[in-house]
Amino acid sequence: MVSREPSNIEPNVDIDNCGICLGDFKKPKILPCFHTFCLDCLKSYVEKTGRNGKFTCPLCLVETEIPDGGVERFQTNFYIKAEQAKALSLIDAKCEVCDAETSKAENRCLECDQNLCHNCSKTHLKMTSSKEHHLMTVNFPEKPLTSAISTKVFCDKHKSEELTFFCKVCDFPICLRCKVTSHENHSTKDLSDVASETREFLGSKLSNAKDFLPTLHEQLNDINRYEDDLTQSKQEIVNAITGKASALHARVDKISTSMLSDVEAEFRVEMSRIDSQRRAIGKAGKALSSQFHAANQVVYFGSDAEITRNKQMLSKRLENLTKKSDKPVVTKLDLVFTPANNPEIKIEDLFGRLLTSRPAAEDIKVKEVSVFQVDDTFKVVSSICPRDEGEAWITSGWKPEIHLFDVNGTKLKTQNAGRNIDTIVLSNDGSMIVSSSDQRQILTGRNGLDFSVLAATEMHPRGITVNASNEILVCAAQSMAFQDYTEGHKNKIVRYSQDGKLLNEFNDPSCEFLYPLRVVCNITGDIIVSDCQKRRITIHRQDGSAKFSYSGAEISNLRGPFEPRGITCDSRGHIYVTDNANDAIHLLDHTGKFLRLLLTNTDEIYGPYSVAMDSHNNLWIGCRDATVKVFHCTYI
Repeated sequence: MVSREPSNIEPNVDIDNCGICLGDFKKPKILPCFHTFCLDCLKSYVEKTGRNGKFTCPLCLVETEIPDGGVERFQTNFYIKAEQAKALSLIDAKCEVCDAETSKAENRCLECDQNLCHNCSKTHLKMTSSKEHHLMTVNFPEKPLTSAISTKVFCDKHKSEELTFFCKVCDFPICLRCKVTSHENHSTKDLSDVASETREFLGSKLSNAKDFLPTLHEQLNDINRYEDDLTQSKQEIVNAITGKASALHARVDKISTSMLSDVEAEFRVEMSRIDSQRRAIGKAGKALSSQFHAANQVVYFGSDAEITRNKQMLSKRLENLTKKSDKPVVTKLDLVFTPANNPEIKIEDLFGRLLTSRPAAEDIKVKEVSVFQVDDTFKVVSSICPRDEGEAWITSGWKPEIHLFDVNGTKLKTQNAGRNIDTIVLSNDGSMIVSSSDQRQILTGRNGLDFSVLAATEMHPRGITVNASNEILVCAAQSMAFQDYTEGHKNKIVRYSQDGKLLNEFNDPSCEFLYPLRVVCNITGDIIVSDCQKRRITIHRQDGSAKFSYSGAEISNLRGPFEPRGITCDSRGHIYVTDNANDAIHLLDHTGKFLRLLLTNTDEIYGPYSVAMDSHNNLWIGCRDATVKVFHCTYI
């Protein structure tokens, strides 16, 4: 069973850790969506993902504006600071400001991280620099430290005036001077009364929201139960299939044993008869030989009287000895096995059928994230290889340079591999594996550095991928470019071990490749190949045998034949195919069934060649003019 992430769908659960670093909060900042993160974690996240003055919350994905002055201007979460102060509290704490040894701390300033006595607290709130600080009541040692926080908030316009009134017309807290000036004719109420009403109103909303938590919890339980049921159902089906296979094996073994026994019995009977016939023929031969010898003596050595007297008897005896029988000397058994060859009865029909029923396929909503140029050429983006950090290695124009970009199109670094590069992939241990088609080499290295030759190939390596067994699958072609393909070329998919040893090649006569250009592995374990010369996608089992092929959909908004180039898969098994001729991205399910055109030229996708899906569901598309477009995919 797949391990489950722990869930916090519980009422009254304290969220004690930053949602980015998963550690204790350091300088906690709360966003408008009420999620809190460490200041440094938030700064690093916004630097990487922020765009046009906005970013999405890492937890709920709500789009949030970056305040003037940066993320430091987000409100500090003093409630979390108060909880942290509780955990660090000391019994019988003293005031850390005045020198009086008997001054017990009554409050703690959350901005200054200091314990204050009663008098120091009053002074602290009168000082200009600290009048808006947040004080938490501590009451050592009579009471445990609480998280009750008090603070004074002052008017933005009248800096020395505390906000004590609420303007009902403007729906905004104001000070006394605002009340008698700019809000003179407005209806107002005491701020404390309005705050009490607001707390009661929001308390009701919180209660309603809290009541919804059990619903979410039950939904989570439903998903977990479904996972358990699906796992159990899968195991029952596996048991049923293996049981049926064992029963059929036993039945076939019984039939074959019976038939072999019958063959052996018939053979032994016939061998016995042959032996008997062999002995009879030998005996007859001996009798004939002795009679022939005796007759020969009479004929050639007998007296004239004896030969003439026995003429008739000898003549008749010799005729009888040499007279042929109408019966064959040896009768033969016809023993023939005729295999059943009824095309209407298949072993699959005798075995049974696996039926699946699933809900309608989920749809995918795409939203553009960024558009950028890899370099200043108009060469095709040949390969995109995402990393876990929301970044991707990219090559363009089959050149030695490998560029690292983030999802917003910022170039982070450029490395030189020393050879022209076709395709980049990452192995299961994180090392980089690349194909150099013109050099006929497969290379390996770390982070685009220190490349070494993993394997020298007889053919031109084009697309490559790494399967779950860490084997390297390679599209091997006799010509460096698919435009140079000629009839008679034997292009294929070959396997290499992680240390560069050639293992085998796909060998399914029913699926002949013309020019396999790109190859990927799906979550199902299937291997998917784009054959640009044959204009089709083929899906293969792990042993290389063909399962399914897709040659384009018959839909009206395609202006020409299907022309596949790059392929990728997502975490749900969907297959994404770039259609270079039609400026489109085809979306297929895991079996190869066409779902829809995910993107077309209306999305300004021109000449799509390479495609990759990262772990954050960002779809990277490389086009023929060194352009990359990134779309975020949401499953609905």
